[in-house]
Amino acid sequence: MNYEEMLRAQENSGGIREAMPLGDFCRKQIDRKYKNVVELKPELTDSLVFAESLRRDQQTCLQVKDAHQLCYEMHEDSGGIYELELQSGNYQPLSQLLNENPAVVAERGFMDRFVESLMALTEKLHEMGVYHLCYAPQTILMRKSDNSPMLLCHGSSFLGLKDQQRFYAGFESTLAPEVLAGETVDGRSDIYGLGRLIEQLCVSGKLSYEYKGVVKKATAEDPDKRYSTIAEMRQALGKRRGMKRSLWLGLAATAVVALGVFLFFDLMPEASNVEFVDDNGLVQKTDPFSEEFDEPFVDDQDEYLDPEIEMYMDSIGMDEMTDDEFHALADSVQQYTRVEEIFRRRFEQQASSKLNKLYGNGNLGSSESDFIAHSNTTMQELMDYAKELSEQTGLPAEQANSLASQIISRMQAQMQSGVQRYGSMTGGKKSDDD
Repeated sequence: MNYEEMLRAQENSGGIREAMPLGDFCRKQIDRKYKNVVELKPELTDSLVFAESLRRDQQTCLQVKDAHQLCYEMHEDSGGIYELELQSGNYQPLSQLLNENPAVVAERGFMDRFVESLMALTEKLHEMGVYHLCYAPQTILMRKSDNSPMLLCHGSSFLGLKDQQRFYAGFESTLAPEVLAGETVDGRSDIYGLGRLIEQLCVSGKLSYEYKGVVKKATAEDPDKRYSTIAEMRQALGKRRGMKRSLWLGLAATAVVALGVFLFFDLMPEASNVEFVDDNGLVQKTDPFSEEFDEPFVDDQDEYLDPEIEMYMDSIGMDEMTDDEFHALADSVQQYTRVEEIFRRRFEQQASSKLNKLYGNGNLGSSESDFIAHSNTTMQELMDYAKELSEQTGLPAEQANSLASQIISRMQAQMQSGVQRYGSMTGGKKSDDD
């Protein structure tokens, strides 16, 4: 079976037909070529008001300069307009795409591109005083080559029809209440329709955070409680995306830092003890810092060690959070990251200065007791500075102590590995033999 025979079989079986408010979308053979058409409902074609509305809509579509706007030609006979022939292209209704491949919604970037395309076109229509009104998946055509959404006829062209409920029969759930009630419509009616469409796209899954709050406001029953313009809706969506991205990066940065700390302590080789010779000439192998750091380092950030940040974000139920909960979490993560960075930077400067003096040639050449005394004094000064810095930055004392211990341990290992062994270090002057 060749391609045209397959299309003919699909047409005969009704496989590609989809009901719209105007009629049925399908492919049919015209002049030996298969084209996309909308077969109009007979009850509509008998109305002169509908015919004039359709002609007006055709002119409107021709004036819209946007890649996502479909134009069409009208087929007439003695009985009037009976069919619309769409501009050439390979399209399918969004509803059919979702039936055949529901996972398309989860594809990377699909939702953002889809919503942004429709919002951009809708904003252009509003500048012309045109409102689409019905964003049902059956009425949105998707270009098969790139899954790009296309809009056809616009609802505001048909407001002259007396019975809007009859015209949109079967699509009531996607329309703003004021449309069905025959009341005045405006841009907020389209905002409602877009919100309902986003909601339907995510019916098989959960709305992500950035869409959840936007949809809730966009689909308010009272038009005054919705976004006033598409621009405002887009701005709100962009702000939420930015907040989610910032939170994601904050959690990722925290995880990277915690993972680095974990790997450092897991992979770092043990530092060799420096050999000291006391006044009696006896060699002692002692770690002068063992008394100060006899407790194992405990990483308080274990909850962030998982490199799969998305799994962690799912575990905290971020998409299920309320706006207040999300803002609180985002603020705390961002504040924690900034405070921790300030603490690290300042403490590392102080620790570098103190430890460089401790490991200077003057101290390394001193007796063991003097070296330990200097070490104890230095460690106490650094921990006192950590406490002072904790109060200045607002970092919790327990976290400050952990970070300080981490930084000191890292610098100790680096400096101890750089110490040159002389075989012994005496408490007085080196002999000529040394």
